[in-house]
Amino acid sequence: MKNTAIKFALIALATTIIWTLTEHFLGFNTTKHEIGQHTRLVTPFVFYACVVLGILSFKNHQNHNNLSWAGGLKTGALISVIYGSLSLCWFALYAEVINPEYASTLKAYELNKLRAANATAAEIAERMKDVELSTGGSFLSYFFLFLFMTLFGCLIALIATWLLRKKRKII
Repeated sequence: MKNTAIKFALIALATTIIWTLTEHFLGFNTTKHEIGQHTRLVTPFVFYACVVLGILSFKNHQNHNNLSWAGGLKTGALISVIYGSLSLCWFALYAEVINPEYASTLKAYELNKLRAANATAAEIAERMKDVELSTGGSFLSYFFLFLFMTLFGCLIALIATWLLRKKRKII
């Protein structure tokens, strides 16, 4: 179980790093946030797919096509914690060293988008607070990144374990 979790967490991390750097060089995290706001969703979905594939691999290769609740949830939770920790480090490195202008350019993009939509001052303040919390580079923003990646990964693990444990009747 441990090797499976490490393997799939590292696959998800490698994909995240490659995708983030691709987005960076294409400008999606610098000057083309209108595209980046959509492409940034790719990495969580790859991570969720790796949680499911990790549980499936554990079931098929290490557990003789049987899956217990404990085995599925442990595998998924381990993938989630490992990936959450490593992706936290990666995104901190990316935002603080590789692209330190990321937060400021994203804030400017969001502010322009809100002004173009004739948002009220209260709506602008609330949205900018959300952007600051999710991209501000503070301990709290990185903590929430880890927390939500881990919790959503565990939720996906719970659903995947439930689906993969079901016995299918062949008619």
